[in-house]
Amino acid sequence: MVNVLYLLNYAGRGGSERYIQTLVEELSPEGINPFFVCNEPGPLLEWMQRRGIPCRRLSMSGPYDISAARTLAKLCREWDIDAVHTHYLRENCIAQLSKLFYSRPRVIYTYHILTENPLPVRMSNRLLSPLQYRLIANCTAGRDRLAANGNPAGKISLIPNAVDLDLWESGDRVAVRRELGIDRGVFALLFAARITAGKGHRFLLDSLALIKDRSFRLILAGEGELAEDTEKYCRSLGLRDKVIFTGHRDDMPDLYAAADVTVCPSESETLSFLLLESMAASTPVIATRTGGMTDIVTDAHDCGLMVDYGDTAAMASAVTKLMDDPELLRRFGEGARRSAESDYDIHDAARRVLALYKGE
Repeated sequence: MVNVLYLLNYAGRGGSERYIQTLVEELSPEGINPFFVCNEPGPLLEWMQRRGIPCRRLSMSGPYDISAARTLAKLCREWDIDAVHTHYLRENCIAQLSKLFYSRPRVIYTYHILTENPLPVRMSNRLLSPLQYRLIANCTAGRDRLAANGNPAGKISLIPNAVDLDLWESGDRVAVRRELGIDRGVFALLFAARITAGKGHRFLLDSLALIKDRSFRLILAGEGELAEDTEKYCRSLGLRDKVIFTGHRDDMPDLYAAADVTVCPSESETLSFLLLESMAASTPVIATRTGGMTDIVTDAHDCGLMVDYGDTAAMASAVTKLMDDPELLRRFGEGARRSAESDYDIHDAARRVLALYKGE
C-alpha cells in the first residue's frame, strides 16, 4: 500500500478538485491509502470526510510558510506518508520545504493553471527543485510553461487529464431538456464553469448576441462571484429568453446528453475537464485556441471547432456552422468519443500517476 497525502489550499469544486476525486476513486482499489489536508474547507473536504478519509486543516499563509511546512512534516511522519501530491504553487513550495524536516515523502506537483512566474519565483523554483520528485503537466503548453518557470525539464512528466469513460455516456437527454424547457429540435449549447474572470462568459454572450434571431438555448451551469453581473449583462444583450442559468449541478452526464455542443470560451485553460467529459459523452465541442485546448481539438481528434478568444464573429460562425450541418455535428460527436477512448481514459492516466507515487 502507498500512503498518499493530497494537499490543497481551498477544497472547492473546480477542475483540480475533480482531478483529485478521480484519482482517489480510481487508485484506492489499486493500493493507495488517501489522506487529505487543506487550508480552507469546502465541498471537496466534505467529500473526503464522507468517505472516511483522514483529513486535517493546515493554515498556509503563503508559499514559504515555514510553520506550515513544519506541521506538514509532522503529519507526514504521523501518517507514514510516501507521497505528497500538490496542485498549486503555494502548497507545492510548502511541501518541498517540509522535506527539510522529514525527507521521506516524494513531492509530486500537478500544474493546473498556465501562469508565468515572476523572476523571484522562477529563482525559487530552481533553488527548491532538488526537493521536488516530479512535476505533472496535463498538456504540452503546461509542460513548456513549467520549464520556462525554472523547473527542471527532466522532472516533468506529461500526463493528460483523463475521465472515466463509462460515467459520461449514460446521460438522460430527454428528461433534462424537459426540465429546462428546451423544446425538441431547439439547438442547445452547454458551458459549465465557475462564473468568474477569465472563463469567457461575456465573450460567449457577446458572440451569441450576434445570432440571437436563431433558435437556440445556452445552458450556463455553475456558480461564482460574477454570476449576478453575468445575468444582468445577459439581459442587457437581449438574451434573457435564450440563456438558462442553472447554478451548480450534480447531474453533468445529463447536461452533456442534453446539449448538442459544449462550448469552452476561456481566455486561458490547460486541459479542460469540460471538454474531456463532453467528448466522453459523444458531444462535440467548440473551444478557444489557447493552452491545452489545442491538444484536444485537433484534426486527428475530429471532435469540434476552435476560435480565437475574443473573436465574437468567429464564435458565432462556429455555432451556426454546427447548427446548420447535422452531418458534421454527428461526425464530430463520433470523433469526440473515439478520441476520449484512445487518449483520455482515466485507467491509463491513473496508472502513470500511481507509478510516480511508488517512485517507479
